[in-house]
Amino acid sequence: MCIEPRRTKFRLRSSFSDTVVEQDSMKDSLDNLRIKAEDQFKRLNKEIDGIKGCGSIRKISSGSELLGLGGILEEHVPQKWVEVDKTLETLKTTLNTVYECVDDVVNLCDASLCESQQERRFKEQLEAMVIRNFLRSLHEEFEAKLWEQRAQVCGSQSINWLPKINELSSLRQELDAISRSLSIPEMGQLPSHLSHEGGEEWNTAIRKDRLQRNVLSSHMSLPTSLREGIGKLEESKNTMLKTTESSKIEHMTKDELVNYFKNEMSEMKRNHESIVHDLTEECFILKREFLKEKGPSSSLRKDKEFDILRKKIPDFILKLDDILMENEKSPACCKDSESLSRLKGRLDTLLSVNRHLKDLLTDKGKEVDCRLSNHSFAELNLLKQIRRLKSGIEDANTEISVREEVYKCVIREVAFEIKQDIEDIYMESIIKQEICGIIFKEAVRDVQATINWGIEDSELESIIIQEMRGIIFAEVIKDNEAKLNLMEMKYKNENEMRVSLEANALDKENALRIDIGEKEQLKQEIEIIFLSSSLEECEKLAREALTKEKEHFELVIQDLNKLKDHARQQEILISESNIELDSRKDELVAALEKIDVNEVEIRKLNQKLKLATMELRKADEEKKKLHGVIQEKENNILSIKAEENEHRKKMESIIMSVQGLSKRVVDFECRVAKEIERNNLRFENLNVQCNPLIQKANLLRSTGLVYKQRLEIKCSDLQKAEAEVDLLGDEVDALSSLLEKIYIALDHYSPILQHYPGTEDDLKAFKDIFDVSHHIYTPHKTE
Repeated sequence: MCIEPRRTKFRLRSSFSDTVVEQDSMKDSLDNLRIKAEDQFKRLNKEIDGIKGCGSIRKISSGSELLGLGGILEEHVPQKWVEVDKTLETLKTTLNTVYECVDDVVNLCDASLCESQQERRFKEQLEAMVIRNFLRSLHEEFEAKLWEQRAQVCGSQSINWLPKINELSSLRQELDAISRSLSIPEMGQLPSHLSHEGGEEWNTAIRKDRLQRNVLSSHMSLPTSLREGIGKLEESKNTMLKTTESSKIEHMTKDELVNYFKNEMSEMKRNHESIVHDLTEECFILKREFLKEKGPSSSLRKDKEFDILRKKIPDFILKLDDILMENEKSPACCKDSESLSRLKGRLDTLLSVNRHLKDLLTDKGKEVDCRLSNHSFAELNLLKQIRRLKSGIEDANTEISVREEVYKCVIREVAFEIKQDIEDIYMESIIKQEICGIIFKEAVRDVQATINWGIEDSELESIIIQEMRGIIFAEVIKDNEAKLNLMEMKYKNENEMRVSLEANALDKENALRIDIGEKEQLKQEIEIIFLSSSLEECEKLAREALTKEKEHFELVIQDLNKLKDHARQQEILISESNIELDSRKDELVAALEKIDVNEVEIRKLNQKLKLATMELRKADEEKKKLHGVIQEKENNILSIKAEENEHRKKMESIIMSVQGLSKRVVDFECRVAKEIERNNLRFENLNVQCNPLIQKANLLRSTGLVYKQRLEIKCSDLQKAEAEVDLLGDEVDALSSLLEKIYIALDHYSPILQHYPGTEDDLKAFKDIFDVSHHIYTPHKTE
């Protein structure tokens, strides 16, 4: 039974050390995670800066126009990167808050571990003191019964003094126990403003108490067989000491015996009075200081409990004086029976006092348990609040990621629409090139036929050709200049519209209005230049296209407004969660400050305990000396064989009681093991909660790389397509301008060419082809 508690203690100590090591490793791992997260954020910032540098597009040397699609992306891309920077900053702040919460939890666990250590030590001290007092009371009962038997067997006057001395020694020991028990319950509640001398005495007393406790615990840890052997050795030593003392006393006369015992009793009385006086002064000083810190309610209750005990100490001293006076006045032979009865009554009173003090100790232990349970409940509440905050942070992160994905989808749709427009323009340019080539070939054939047919009128032809060339070149130059100006204006307007669409979603309505104005201008120009039946169809197509674009842009604007409202709601929720986090941080900081103050007070109390142990050691040394004197006097009485059986029965009962106490100690150790396991489960939960943060950082890194690659590919593709479209558009415009000039020249010289046969049919065919090509070109242009 005694070996099992030692094993359980060793296991508890090893498990406690393991928890401390695990806690240190968790701190190191958290620091490493923080460093890695900072490094990853730095890498992301560097990569984003590199992408920004690659995505920035130079302007044309003139400084007025932008290179193709680069002009569209140059102003819109910074806003995207601003949003990315904001998301990175929010992630950094959330990670920092999570790390702070985890540090606070680890600090709370450290505080709980320190408190559990202090609780364990305090409970061990209390149990050791209870066991020591119990064994001491048993020893005193055993001595009292020995004195009774001695009085019955031996009727001499010299032996009649010995029970009184024994009673006096037992009274002194009980007074010491009472004074200790009065000082021990207030041990954990002493204030921190005691004087330096009182603190030293307190530390010496505590050191002595710890030495006695260690000796007693080592004695308890031995098996029953070894205990019985030790008990037999102690009994044999007691018999030897009593025989030597009795041999000395038997050789003395009556007067010498009286003087000898009077001297011993007076010395014991003086020593006892001085110790009691010192202890009472210490108790009163401590109580005064304790009352200064605590309220009057707690002081009144404790005064009622301890006034009875304080009043009994001077009563015991007076009783000792009465015994000495009676021994001086009356002869010893008449007082044996009376003194024995009185001493029995006093022993009963002292036992009742001891029981009362034990009850007080149990009450104090219950108070300590209640306070520990309240502290653990507060820790659980703090952990629940931290979990709630973490869940709120995770929800905010998910909302931010959803918002980013929605923005990305909108940008993808806009880019897809731009690609479709570019493909349509490219197809139109190819068709126009083919039509212009056919028209130009037919015109060249017609001119060659007229030249071959009119060789005779070479002079007229030369004049006509020169005039036609002059007119054609002049008109071509004018038309080219006008068209170049128009193209420049159109190109600028289109670039401005695209930049405004991608930069600010709210400006799409203004862009639509500009588009409508430009298209109306184009319609007016077309109406002025071409007055034909095909214009009505072109207007219908243009109106339908405009209505479709208006509907599409209105839908886009509605979606963007919805997204903005949703984003505002999310920002409000995030701000509220940040306010709650700040309040919780302030509460945790205040709790940590309180813990630091309590640690300082505990250190001061530990110093006072050391001083009290030193004083207790001195008192124990004096007790050992007195026990040696008493044991020398009691050696002759242990020779009786009949008493040995009774003593054995008593020792068996003591062993049973000690076994019961050992079972209680084992139960207490099991409780401590369960608490340590619960703390280990808390640390494992913290590890599990930190893993999702690492996974989120890895996901962000991978998504950043994917977005970088996609942007680079899209920019390169769009730039190439725009360059090709510009080239094809220039060629188409040039060819269309040439066709128009040729048609105008031929129409201008139509009266002259009517004299030549076949020219009117050729002009009609050329006009039909031009109308068809123009009819095909204008709808695509309006679209």
